[in-house]
Amino acid sequence: MKVIDLFAGCGGLSLGFQNAGFEVVAAFDLWQASCQVYAANFNHSISQVDISDVDLNIFEQWKPDMIIGGPPCQDFSSAGKRDETLGRADLTLSYAKIVSEIRPQWFLMENVERIQKAAS
Repeated sequence: MKVIDLFAGCGGLSLGFQNAGFEVVAAFDLWQASCQVYAANFNHSISQVDISDVDLNIFEQWKPDMIIGGPPCQDFSSAGKRDETLGRADLTLSYAKIVSEIRPQWFLMENVERIQKAAS
């Protein structure tokens, strides 16, 4: 099953899926430092892109069977300073938009419990 990883960070989800036998074909993240770490640890590509404002064709070219990702959860987390107005919470909506447009067979989104109570 071909997988793309959004908000890939340093690659924790990618590694887990790769070790479980999935074919991770591409990854995407905005933070340059995590992209560098990811690139050093995997043979497939990672693209440094702003997922909130990206042409969906970048994902369609991979024809993924599954999209995985962990949009930033700080705004929803019960730990630390929570502030849903900082814009990171909107990245969860960006993730949902990508999944609904690309329409993979499967998706996995990692986040925190409080997201269910977030204002829309």
